[in-house]
Amino acid sequence: MSNPPLAGTADLARPRFTCDWIFNILVVLSDGRVVCGCADPRGERPLGSLAESSLLEIWRSDRVREIRRGLNEGYAPFCLPCGLKRALPAGAPAPQRPVDLETPPRIFLEPTVGCNLSCLEAVCAKESGIIATRSRPFFPLDEFRRVMDEVGPGLVRLDLFNYGEPFVHPQAVAMIEYVKERFPRVYLYISTNGLLLDEAGMKRLIAAGLDEITFSVDGPDQKTYEKYRRGGDLAKALEVMKTLVRLRNEAGREVPFINWRYILFNWNDRPGQMARARRLAKRIGVDRFNWEITDHPPAAKSVRYQPGTRGWRRIRCEIWDTSQIGSALRGGRYEGRIKPAAGIIRMAGSSPAALAVRVKNTGGRTWPVATSSGRRLVRLGAQLHDAEKRLLDRDFARAFLPRDVRGGESLEMTIEIPPPPSLGAYFLKFDLVSEGIDWFENGGSPIAWRELIVGPVRSADHPEGEGHD
Repeated sequence: MSNPPLAGTADLARPRFTCDWIFNILVVLSDGRVVCGCADPRGERPLGSLAESSLLEIWRSDRVREIRRGLNEGYAPFCLPCGLKRALPAGAPAPQRPVDLETPPRIFLEPTVGCNLSCLEAVCAKESGIIATRSRPFFPLDEFRRVMDEVGPGLVRLDLFNYGEPFVHPQAVAMIEYVKERFPRVYLYISTNGLLLDEAGMKRLIAAGLDEITFSVDGPDQKTYEKYRRGGDLAKALEVMKTLVRLRNEAGREVPFINWRYILFNWNDRPGQMARARRLAKRIGVDRFNWEITDHPPAAKSVRYQPGTRGWRRIRCEIWDTSQIGSALRGGRYEGRIKPAAGIIRMAGSSPAALAVRVKNTGGRTWPVATSSGRRLVRLGAQLHDAEKRLLDRDFARAFLPRDVRGGESLEMTIEIPPPPSLGAYFLKFDLVSEGIDWFENGGSPIAWRELIVGPVRSADHPEGEGHD
């Protein structure tokens, strides 16, 4: 007879992982079931249902709190089948987040699971049987309004899609209008193949104030495009993007911000094809053009651009998931060069220091000093790090630009550096930020380091003027 396992052996053998979703996001399916994350397409692990509980009741439920508590310990059994969790390095502590949270800052809401296309081996293709996993294919408009009235006051972002094509829902535009009328500060984002949008609908989206829209278009010609987007019409998709850009610009509006996302497969990843798509995107005038990397379907994946390959490294800052700011359009990038005046910044103690900084717009996109939404305006930031360059405060200091800065322009500006919490040696990392979106560094733009010394000057300090770019 074998000996029983030693106490604690099972705990040592089990995986340790973390995840952010359950602390920040809920996903509402078209039939009202609520799941955790976008990796449960068939709703096999529901957290609750709107037929039985309100969304806030589910968010605050014992079940959800138990999952959060487990993740704070590095292990939650509920998360084992999910592909969104991230393994913790051996010996690394699990991130600690609050277990009791009042309101979800972000939700994905699926207007419909139906789609007008049959994308190759896609989870949401008609042939996949996903429609049969929903007790209803459409989320009712009146129920949508009740959900928004419940969570809207505390909601930061609504992603109005999940599986399926959102504009298959006959009242998708009305949903957008309701959110932006009642809760205009909610960031409303939608992803689409674009083929069901007409000019009247586009005008309503612009008037409502939709913040961002992504078009998924995976090829520079019809033959290439329809290998994945089966039943799609490339010419129509391109015309819809072009029309939306024109109508928005004619209306003098900043939004919606318009993305073209191009999934790379082994039939559309040759340099000539990618260059042609770039030229089309530039001609249409979209705000951002990105590649997306996938390994599904397995036989169709782009081998040359899988993560870690030379090709992937070459376009890393142009890939959709790398950042919220990178772009494959040279003229549409947020890039800058930053040169703080001092080599070493010295502070005597509790008084702030004013630092002169020269910045240059080396990308093509204008940096706005103000926007109607308060998002996507560009500011200079200084992030506080300790003496080993470990981050202490990402939002340590900010400075508004004195004016809009177009591509190729430079300006001198001043940023006020507050005193750190204690005396000692620090580093400041200077970067530009598109507020509410992302830091320029994440899109491949260079940053500048400067040493900050607070307190009496020591003999071990670096000589004045020595930089750390």
